[in-house]
Amino acid sequence: MKSKWIASLLLVLGITSQAADVLMGDLGLDSDVSKEETSFTCVAAPPPAPPAQHSSAEGLPPLPLPVVPLRRTEKKNPPRPPVLIAKISTKNQNDWATNPTDAQNLLKWMAKNLNVHFSDMTLPDGQIPTDPKTVPVLYRTGHDAFTFSPEQKEKLRNYLFKGGTLVLDSCCGRRAFAESALREIRDLIPERPPYRLPNDHPLFKAYFDIKDIKYRPYALKAGAKDGDPAIIGVDIGCRTAVFFFRWDVSCGWDDQPDTPKHRCLGYTIETAKQLGANLMAYISSERSAALPLSQALDFVDADKTTSDKFVIAQVKYSGIWKCREAGLSMLLSNFHEQTKVAVKFEREEVALTSSHLFDLPFVYFTGHQDFTLTPAERGNLAKYIRQGGVVFAESCCGRDSFRKAFQREIAAALGGAQLERLPATHPVFAYPNNIKDVQPLPALAEKLKCKTRIPPELYGINVDGHLGVIFSPHGLACGWELAQCPYCGGIHSKDALALGINILANSLLH
Repeated sequence: MKSKWIASLLLVLGITSQAADVLMGDLGLDSDVSKEETSFTCVAAPPPAPPAQHSSAEGLPPLPLPVVPLRRTEKKNPPRPPVLIAKISTKNQNDWATNPTDAQNLLKWMAKNLNVHFSDMTLPDGQIPTDPKTVPVLYRTGHDAFTFSPEQKEKLRNYLFKGGTLVLDSCCGRRAFAESALREIRDLIPERPPYRLPNDHPLFKAYFDIKDIKYRPYALKAGAKDGDPAIIGVDIGCRTAVFFFRWDVSCGWDDQPDTPKHRCLGYTIETAKQLGANLMAYISSERSAALPLSQALDFVDADKTTSDKFVIAQVKYSGIWKCREAGLSMLLSNFHEQTKVAVKFEREEVALTSSHLFDLPFVYFTGHQDFTLTPAERGNLAKYIRQGGVVFAESCCGRDSFRKAFQREIAAALGGAQLERLPATHPVFAYPNNIKDVQPLPALAEKLKCKTRIPPELYGINVDGHLGVIFSPHGLACGWELAQCPYCGGIHSKDALALGINILANSLLH
């Protein structure tokens, strides 16, 4: 029954089993090298002794690095740095303890080379923490296939949705672990389908600007490709909460070279350590971000009817379309307050293939990743716009992958029509807010190499005399949610709300 429910849910989300298999179909699971993996692999070693004392992660300093080293107040027995990562142990030491000091050695390397100080610990698989503030990262590595129990899955879900991060590593690139890891993360959060991290993911720029990803010789023989990160993630909102490394990172963290008896299907030692440092930087920065104010507010429709109310529905399409979930309600609240137009706060979602699409005058389209619409989705989208509907799209967090995909797909739907930048004199920038410039968030300012406010940037397509498509290449939803999103290539909340209000007003007036 449960498997049928998951299959139905994935179908609704547009993720078929065939599409899901693409995640690892080119990652060497059936290669000749993988078939010989058990003959050349690392051997279990005793795990390190537990520390005498450790502090919780309540005092965890945020990254990006560097960070001021922790003050030591006791000369003889100083407290350990805060725990950043806990390695999950199981009863089978030959599985998880083949690189017993991998996490510890990564943190030592970061302390020596980056001047940041954290500690690690080991936790039995039955002791998953309830509060990620105590242990921000749970790390599971191994050779063998594994299964989380129903109780473990429930605890892990709560941990992840409270802000924790799960990292899975296929030690030595072992196939059994890789296949079970993908199965388990699909089952763990079935409503959030896993995907291959694109090269514009913040992971690759969180500290080191990693452009040259390198693999060990046997990984290359198995099918790895230099430059292709081949990392699988699962997002909760805009944050990647699960990272799965199909190619090994643990041997690199543990400084394990290839030998005649050890053939690791993984990243080179340098790449593995840079990925590890970036991973810790990304995780610590994301968990340090404040809970968006909009998620603490409760928007309720006192009148449940929709008559004479302005309704926004978010588009569901054959891709990962659910990012920020509370931003639209916050935008509508501000729009109602400024214009007094009656609005419907209750969240509404509509598939591009649904006939209900044509009941809606305005729809919202967003995402992080590359996507491809089906012919049916393209046809319905074009028909909707030509009949007077308005599509407002934004590249959530300013991600280039979504921007390129939306430009391509909207052109394909509208017979080659191209998005064109709206001039500064366009009415969308004039009413009800006179917008001359906007303040970029730090990540966008860094990308644009600017230190001042910038002109607002929107693109559009006119269809049969009306502005049927409006697109923002910079993120707005994080601003609507008042979220402190450290890697968002967007604009500050005040300007994001002002621009969003103008877009809604322009759509109603024209």
